[in-house]
Amino acid sequence: MINEFLSKSLQFGTYDVSVQEALEVILAVFAARFFIYVTKKTLGKFAKNRRLDEGRRFLIFRLARTLIYIITIFIVTDIFGFNLTVLWAGSAALLVGVGIGLQSFFNDVISGFVLLFEGGVRVGDELEVGDDLVRVKNIALRATSVETVCGDLVVMPNSKIAGDSVRNLTQGQSTTRISVEVGVAYGTDVKIVSEILFYSMQVQTQVVQSPKPQVIFKSFGDSALVFEVRGWVKSPWDRNLIESDVRFKIDAAFRENDIKIPFPQRDVHVHTNL
Repeated sequence: MINEFLSKSLQFGTYDVSVQEALEVILAVFAARFFIYVTKKTLGKFAKNRRLDEGRRFLIFRLARTLIYIITIFIVTDIFGFNLTVLWAGSAALLVGVGIGLQSFFNDVISGFVLLFEGGVRVGDELEVGDDLVRVKNIALRATSVETVCGDLVVMPNSKIAGDSVRNLTQGQSTTRISVEVGVAYGTDVKIVSEILFYSMQVQTQVVQSPKPQVIFKSFGDSALVFEVRGWVKSPWDRNLIESDVRFKIDAAFRENDIKIPFPQRDVHVHTNL
């Protein structure tokens, strides 16, 4: 009786599926969903106990879920009696063609694996990418979401972060160097300029006292003596504001001491033939 019921055919369009095959497929799908749920709960507890960061936990869960889906697909195809050898041959040819067109996509995904597993970049880290300062908001397999100093949310391909010269300002070192460059008129007492620059950087509340600020006499410019003052801060995210505050202090001190900041000048000679 049961065998007769299980052997009955169900019509799905042009396909005939037995009741037994349908039940086995349903069971396989439910089993997959169950294993995904268990994996997520187990990984959450493991991450909490071992202090696994959000990015790595997300990646491990995605890998485990993908593996469960692949196994489920194989089970379902076997239930329906598909020839897996033919399926693999066709899939391989298709993947070669698709892989060529999606080369950059796979490059981003592989870079995502590197970022998440190595832990060189984590959520909340402050990075210097080229001339831009950004804060990491989320790391996914293909791209990383970052926030700029202006508050804009930018999605960057993982290959850019993993491949380009990226400086992590959060990990490794406790302070970040800032600098302000200024030019003064020729004939100005360079000792007074050095003292003003050092003091303006030192009294800034967010500049650390160790290491101490440095004043560099950089060059003899075309129209100015060029100096650079350097300091170190613990919060690189506020670097632009700190440097701006130091410039205000320098400008005020220069005005008090009658120190001129020259502007480029160009002499134009006009020759007339009479």
